[in-house]
Amino acid sequence: MTKNDPIELGADAYKRVWPNAIWPGAIPGDIPIAIRARSSFSYEKQAEPEMSFTPPTLQLISGGTLGEDVSFFIGAHLFEEGEIGSIDRFYLKLDNILNSVLPDKLLYIRAGQFIPEIVPFASNHRGLTITPYAFNTYDLSLGESFAAEHIHGGGPFGIENFQLGVEASGIIARRNRYVAGFVNGNGSFQDNNDAKDGYIRLVHKFGGMAFDGSWNEGAEPYGGTGNNWVEKSLALGVFGYKGASRNETSVGQEDLEFYRLGADVNVFFGDLNLYGGYMYGNNEMVTGDAQTEMDYDIFFAEGNYVLYPWLIGVLRYEEARPEGLNSIRRVVPNITALFRANIKWVVEVPFDPDEGEFERIIIGLDYGF
Repeated sequence: MTKNDPIELGADAYKRVWPNAIWPGAIPGDIPIAIRARSSFSYEKQAEPEMSFTPPTLQLISGGTLGEDVSFFIGAHLFEEGEIGSIDRFYLKLDNILNSVLPDKLLYIRAGQFIPEIVPFASNHRGLTITPYAFNTYDLSLGESFAAEHIHGGGPFGIENFQLGVEASGIIARRNRYVAGFVNGNGSFQDNNDAKDGYIRLVHKFGGMAFDGSWNEGAEPYGGTGNNWVEKSLALGVFGYKGASRNETSVGQEDLEFYRLGADVNVFFGDLNLYGGYMYGNNEMVTGDAQTEMDYDIFFAEGNYVLYPWLIGVLRYEEARPEGLNSIRRVVPNITALFRANIKWVVEVPFDPDEGEFERIIIGLDYGF
């Protein structure tokens, strides 16, 4: 879409007389709309029926620029597994704000509904697997089970939930990145309390392409392979999230607080990408006639290997250790094949290693146009 000329809203001359005129802007010259469709077939021993085709998911996506340093993004599920969907992301982003007085790329702000950029591997919008990351979706309310699907606007709290709020981010000295935000904390629904949730993320990257797209002096981009996924790098991140949820009972305080603290690592070595994370969670909860606190630990590790430019092997292990309950484990092997650049086939076999056998097989199709 960037090759198409935008429609100018006002002449450049207005910039010279501002603030006595409206700063000129622009809108895309063509309607920037894409469609993403997903469907799958699954076999599950314990399900009834054992074999089934999942109703399709249809997503409308739109994004573009509105003149200099302003962009927008809209993502809406028209249908989700056969049901009427909802708006998942809808935000405006101000890019490289105040770069005349601040260092370049130091401040970006987005406002609206979005997935908070707490971790770099959130949700099926950026991952390869159909099975959701337990790291992003697990909550103590789930007990001794993992979420069966991605959490969007409702249900238990997850750090990949769509949220309404404002987020600032930026790059410091090429290889450092920060993210900080305030959100309602009630997913994509109207807030149900006066408290606002807050979060922060800091990350530093060693080697490879820097966050601003540059390379160290003398370094050969992509290791000289010409493959834009190839590099040798290490990124280390830390993050925190503090929030509150409405107490729907008459026991304890009006708002129940919770927080998450964690760290993650992301390694690229040629065609291999290894990454993982650890997170500690603490929730205030009402159990019976008393308010208590419970906590949990969760971690995961995943490896992706590019066998061919169109074929990727994936293996993930994840484990949660909720207080007072049994540990929960899951292994997710996956093969992802690009039939075309916009058509993706997935074969995935998630299983519980404690059970010792495969319980479910998923074949997925994901395409866009």
